[in-house]
Amino acid sequence: MISRSQAPGCRRSRAGPAALLAALLLGGAAAQGGVPFPALPLPSPAPAQTDALLRPLIPDLIVLRRPAVTEVAFDLGPNNYPPAQFPARYFAPAQAFGVFSSSARPWTVQLEVRAQPDVQGRTLPLPRLNFRVNGGPWTQVTPGPQVVLSGTGPSAGWLPLNIEFALDLTGAEVGGGYLFDMTFTALALP
Repeated sequence: MISRSQAPGCRRSRAGPAALLAALLLGGAAAQGGVPFPALPLPSPAPAQTDALLRPLIPDLIVLRRPAVTEVAFDLGPNNYPPAQFPARYFAPAQAFGVFSSSARPWTVQLEVRAQPDVQGRTLPLPRLNFRVNGGPWTQVTPGPQVVLSGTGPSAGWLPLNIEFALDLTGAEVGGGYLFDMTFTALALP
């Protein structure tokens, strides 16, 4: 029995439509003696397109890293007080800070010292206290903020800020426990 879809002299193929299309194309190309598809030029590279943006936001800031020990003490004891003569200078251990800037603007680190009264209300005068930065010259403490380090632009890492203190005594000081409050401030300037 011959089906309607089968012509006389043809065998029924079990291949699907895709296989039949490929056979037709290949058969036509083989009959013409060429490749199945004409050679097409390769596409030129398309211009790069952005798929996403990666945006690092680095804050514009100046940071001061403080030492773990926040109390500076002068070594005044029976071994070295009273001194052989007055005036006498006593030293405290250096305090190691670090300063970092990512600002393009000028910046400063300032120190402000305030004398705190003892229980009897006595204080030591600020000019008796001196400081120096990174082994530089000694500077007398004055009322108000004093610049201890400054720069312009990024610091390229942490800058060392080693501060030493010295206390000058005249011999006229009354015995007691005296305190100075120290405030360090890092500022980016306008």
